[in-house]
Amino acid sequence: MMPLRLNVLNLLMQLWKECSAYLISLVFPSVCVHCRAPISKDVIANDQYSLAMASYLCKKCIIDFYPGQGIRCPRCGEALTEKKQTPTCHACEKYSNSFDKVRFVGQYQGTYKQLIHLYKFHNKRQLAKPFSVLLEQRLENCLKDFYPIDLIAPVPLHISRLRERGFNQSLLMLWEWQGDQSKIVPELLIRTRPTKSQVGLSREQRLNNLVSAFRHNSDFNVQGKRILLVDDVYTTGSTVHSCTLPLLKSGADAVNILTLARA
Repeated sequence: MMPLRLNVLNLLMQLWKECSAYLISLVFPSVCVHCRAPISKDVIANDQYSLAMASYLCKKCIIDFYPGQGIRCPRCGEALTEKKQTPTCHACEKYSNSFDKVRFVGQYQGTYKQLIHLYKFHNKRQLAKPFSVLLEQRLENCLKDFYPIDLIAPVPLHISRLRERGFNQSLLMLWEWQGDQSKIVPELLIRTRPTKSQVGLSREQRLNNLVSAFRHNSDFNVQGKRILLVDDVYTTGSTVHSCTLPLLKSGADAVNILTLARA
């Protein structure tokens, strides 16, 4: 009789959870984090982006996504007007002895750009979960470009910026990963000094702004390791370039980059 009672009790608890969730959804319907419109339950998730974002965006906002199509630099993803004879774009020439490859989820445009902005600057931390799904899906699709991966690290924030924002947006996404987290090393890199905002600066100004801004944490051995750096947006490459140099100097075999977006 005891197992039967337990089964009935478990069934009743499950029904209570489902009914409670339904009643809560009636009183407090889910709203789009972007436009605040109610989220319809009939959104058809016919691609990876829609599937990841279906609980966070309305039908209108979910289709405003730029996957980054067209001719692109095979190394950094820079949009090219025409197919070049050289293997990389002009921008990559400055990073010839730096990171290996950059892969990203989509273009930093439209609703996607605004969502990243909400996540990063307006404390919409709930977006870390779907963003991490998108990153993992992209990683799975381009794993051959990065394989093998020995260590995974976020681009670090300086302590002053971390206190101001309250979280490291790159690390928060890594903590939400559903796969093996044993390779994640949050403190592999240390930001040694605060820097002014990169917004509005040229590539040269960005590079100068970040000189000696990062160092490798010697507590973690990178000799012969292949490292994946995770960040939110790749713009000119100056930040990840500045992160890569100390890792290569410490003996890392290669550094690759994975981001949510390519500006």
